[in-house]
Amino acid sequence: MQWIFGVYILAGLVGYAGYRAKALSPSGAIAACVVGGTIFGLGGLAWATVLIAFFASSSFLSFFKASDSRKIEASQTFEKGGRRDAAQVIANGGVAAALAALSIPLEGAALPHLFAGFVGALAAATADTWATEIGVLSKARPRMITTWKIVDAGTSGAVMPSPPSPTNPLSDTISLPHRPT
Repeated sequence: MQWIFGVYILAGLVGYAGYRAKALSPSGAIAACVVGGTIFGLGGLAWATVLIAFFASSSFLSFFKASDSRKIEASQTFEKGGRRDAAQVIANGGVAAALAALSIPLEGAALPHLFAGFVGALAAATADTWATEIGVLSKARPRMITTWKIVDAGTSGAVMPSPPSPTNPLSDTISLPHRPT
């Protein structure tokens, strides 16, 4: 069980690297250490690989066209910025970490179902994050999902009418390699 300490150290280094790269706030780096350590330490390498794909791709998109005035305006308006804080890390990875933690007491026949739920949770987080990062660059105006009124890009709960919707192919990036054959 000593290896788990090393896993959390590794997750801490990844969190620190995310902080230094300006992808995570200080609270986000700490949350990433807890979420990442739990996923890698209790789920294993396959689980951690999915998390790393989510984090790396989402961080890349946060910096993609970061100097575009639409991204800057959305960042200033909604106080999100490119750095993820603890609330965002937990919102995106909390369910996945909980499922990884459940993989220890519920191993065996439940494990494939837990892993499928884990991949699904991160695919949903990926679709949401990527849609936000790409959506603020769209010329079309999003609509609030509850009222269908036009709102500013970056508003939580806003969606883009389909088609085109970038979320399905983007979530497939995370989920396709893990679909059972």
